[in-house]
Amino acid sequence: MNVAQLAVDALDRFGEYKSTYFEEQWYTNVELMRRWCALATVLQGKGVRPGDRVVVMMPSCLEVPAAFHAVARIGAVIIPLMPQLIAREVKFIVEDSGARTMITSPEIAPCVVEATSAESCRILVCGETELPNCENILPLVQAAAPMESMSDAEPNDLAVLVYTSGTTGRPKGVMLSHANLISNTESVAELFDLPADERSMMVLPMSHVYGILLMNLSALNGGVSTMLRRFDTELALQTLADFCVERCSLVPAMQVALIHHPNRENYDYSSLKIVAAGSAPLAEEIRVDFERLFDCRVVDGYGQSEATCAVSAYRDDEAFVVGSVGRPIPGVEVCIQNDENHPLPFGETGEICIRGPNVMLGYWNNEEASRAAIIDGWLHSGDIGHTNEQGYIFITDRKKDMIIKAGENISPREIEEAIYGLAGVSEVSVYGVPDPALQEEIAVSIVMIAGEQVSADDVREFAGGCLSKFKIPKYVMFPDQLPKNSNGKVLKRTLREEWKNASDWS
Repeated sequence: MNVAQLAVDALDRFGEYKSTYFEEQWYTNVELMRRWCALATVLQGKGVRPGDRVVVMMPSCLEVPAAFHAVARIGAVIIPLMPQLIAREVKFIVEDSGARTMITSPEIAPCVVEATSAESCRILVCGETELPNCENILPLVQAAAPMESMSDAEPNDLAVLVYTSGTTGRPKGVMLSHANLISNTESVAELFDLPADERSMMVLPMSHVYGILLMNLSALNGGVSTMLRRFDTELALQTLADFCVERCSLVPAMQVALIHHPNRENYDYSSLKIVAAGSAPLAEEIRVDFERLFDCRVVDGYGQSEATCAVSAYRDDEAFVVGSVGRPIPGVEVCIQNDENHPLPFGETGEICIRGPNVMLGYWNNEEASRAAIIDGWLHSGDIGHTNEQGYIFITDRKKDMIIKAGENISPREIEEAIYGLAGVSEVSVYGVPDPALQEEIAVSIVMIAGEQVSADDVREFAGGCLSKFKIPKYVMFPDQLPKNSNGKVLKRTLREEWKNASDWS
């Protein structure tokens, strides 16, 4: 079954109704479906065929779900990219994936043009543009007849290619099938038993698996939703009040921003019942404060791109277990394994391993990494934790060094490699440190070559030339040497302790 069929089946079940509110205008599900299918006609006319990779790089807007549905309907593969990426990062993903078509918005188009060439990629813009080798496709969509056919999809046919930061520094393409997406969506819908007329607010980027899951849930469930192009605290509070939002998903950093907003009490958000967390560790203090101030329930969960998003969660009426990210969603198994890949008993700490229809097909063009990640059908998450006898999962550490900043996965090695390009640098180690608002911030310890000297501002300015803004280190320190073990491996835990005790961060 094609994942695009979810929205078609929902249309048959619920009939026509006002399903989406975006930037002060209502849209019915029939109207949106007509637009999605017309875009599929346009893409097919531009040469997009089953199996082709198509990059979708836009802020959250109506054109994003349209592009997802249209590309899937054709049988092509969606590559969602964060609009914050810079040209160098986009170029790597386009070349690695072999994408020949990019769908973007006018404000992102300059980055796309810089990252590609007319010979390698067609650039389709959802809006007016005067850039070379770019075409505004909105007039074509308005004039096109909706595509009635839909590509057949086998369960393991590739549907989405999500590029996620890896410990090797280079992003890896996570291959998700139609069956992966459908099973994860249906499992979460079963867990929450979502009412058809529930009002939700979408603020998470649709370039993430979490955003993709929410988009598919909305299509499946016949709900009523509104979306924000980007998270803005004041606008989010205004939308909660004006739209009478009952449910939304907010990463911990967003919850903190809403808690501390000076105008919070000026809005009526009494309709809010459920807030789903995830994407980053949820501190107990944040959960308690949010529930108290907003008089709603906050439910935590756990997931990752390689598991199509959701692995565990809480039911709406389930008692919260402090420190736990809930129990596995329907159809998913979790096993704690030791370094020899043997299961461990309740309470013992090991690697969290996942099995089920949500486990990815593997990594794009990377069989070695795929074999290391999936062993005997179990996805090795890289996260360390344990379970109790009731099946609740507790995450205690990350086996990988990934930094999670405001829900974004950031590769330390990618930043290290960038800073190594700065003249005079001898050794670099990048790591995450606690931050009350963002969960983690980026810290770097740099050992300079004898006689060489740079400032923290020099480091940030240099990093800004080759990295996205959110990857630039906040804290910079210049020790004489880096702490290492007997094998020469840098001890990042020691660096974090030094960060706690240091007073000379720049």
